[in-house]
Amino acid sequence: MEKEGKKGKKKNARFIIWSCIVGLLLVFCIIAPQFASHDPYEMNLLAVNQAPSAEFIMGTDYIGRCILCRLLYGAARSVYAALFVVFITFMIGVAIGSVSGYIGGTADLCIMRFVDSVQAFPSLVFTISIAAMLGGGMGNCMIAMSAVGWTTYARLARSKVLSLKERTFVSAARVSGMSGFQILVKTIIPNSLPLLIVQGSMHIGNAILEFAGLSFLGLGTAPPYPEWGNMLNDAKASLQTAPWTVLFPGLAILCVVMIMSMFGDSLNEVLNPKKNTASEKECK
Repeated sequence: MEKEGKKGKKKNARFIIWSCIVGLLLVFCIIAPQFASHDPYEMNLLAVNQAPSAEFIMGTDYIGRCILCRLLYGAARSVYAALFVVFITFMIGVAIGSVSGYIGGTADLCIMRFVDSVQAFPSLVFTISIAAMLGGGMGNCMIAMSAVGWTTYARLARSKVLSLKERTFVSAARVSGMSGFQILVKTIIPNSLPLLIVQGSMHIGNAILEFAGLSFLGLGTAPPYPEWGNMLNDAKASLQTAPWTVLFPGLAILCVVMIMSMFGDSLNEVLNPKKNTASEKECK
């Protein structure tokens, strides 16, 4: 019991630490432009592809713009766009999956076949296709990602609802006179949230990578607005002559994705302690 208590405290402490780091990251993304020493849009043809120096700490790009300043200005665009996509896909997927699992029957079958048809295509290829058809741009990129990403949440929500709707507390809610909608919203979905929230937290890192990938392909944020993915796209021609133009945006994406992944893992340990304990025992 004491060992389990110590493990629980360690998990909670880990979650608190990573929550604070994520919180600081989100705040920093908002205030980051205040630390910029140069105009991120200003071209300086006398400092093209300049190596890191005292004036330009991370160097400059192919038209002399300060890489550090563009990273700072692009932080909010890169991170918050991914968070918004995760929020939208979470809400759509949970709503569709929960309703489908609760009503069951033919409607459930039709909805799940539609989900299967969306998931039949490779998600990234499907997202690129939709973004290209919509004409690119940050808004269209987010629409494309949301149109594809909700299916995972729908499947998880449906499976959880199916396992909960025959439980005793749901039957008691029916007997008490609650409507189907009230039972779903007040009883079933709240009990499904821990698993879904963990999935959402782990999806954030993937969303950041996906958004950066679409911008790298020219389908995301349009130039000259700074965004980490399109900074990589701008720098690909200078990879051999000015590697710092690729290195720093790539490191920024890597660090943020790792932070979000560690936060997701720590959240999973807190919200699903029984599952993690069982996995540890199996490993032993």
